[in-house]
Amino acid sequence: MDKFKQLTELFLEVNAKINLSAYNTFDEVYQKNVLDSMHLAKFMDLKGLKVLDVGTGGGFPLLPLAIEFETAEFTGLDSVHKKLKAIQVMAESLNLKNLSTLHSRCEDAAMHLDYREKFDIVLSRAFAKWPINLEMCLPFVKTDGVFIAYQGPSVVEALVEYKDIEQQFGAKLEKIEQVQTENGLRYFVFFRKTKTCPKKYPRGLKFLKNFYKLSGNRK
Repeated sequence: MDKFKQLTELFLEVNAKINLSAYNTFDEVYQKNVLDSMHLAKFMDLKGLKVLDVGTGGGFPLLPLAIEFETAEFTGLDSVHKKLKAIQVMAESLNLKNLSTLHSRCEDAAMHLDYREKFDIVLSRAFAKWPINLEMCLPFVKTDGVFIAYQGPSVVEALVEYKDIEQQFGAKLEKIEQVQTENGLRYFVFFRKTKTCPKKYPRGLKFLKNFYKLSGNRK
């Protein structure tokens, strides 16, 4: 059995105990988590790069990409310890030596000198509302690095509504790639970090949720 199918079976075992995902059949997990994570490899070679998966949850796209790109250095960030513990169990079973986890709130880790602007590539998948996603993730990206957001079709509207908001965080929109999957279109939105992110970002998650809910201000 290849490692991707092995990962699928491991995930099902762990998921039955701690409920990481609503997907509970082999086909669901393989198609909607494992293969969905791997679509990025069509557009980006991560070999030898330092990669952060923000809000990694049950380990997607972190685990499949760590299998595919053995020479990359992966870190999975999440605020829920049981999820990271589950990822570590799966990584050990798969003998993945290129993966570590970080237990922290995103806004706290992004202010830490060991993590702020230290990653070549930052990823997020099903992480947060669009403007919050950008503000939380871009501070981790080093200058000339790339943030890649896994998104559904609603991102097309979000890119218009929050046009150029990434510039506040020292980045520019580079390209958008899309893949037709069994579950519809998957969008990959690429941002290039062009300069240092201002020190005031990211702001707290609670503040941001209120800000974007109650304010019409997009700045």
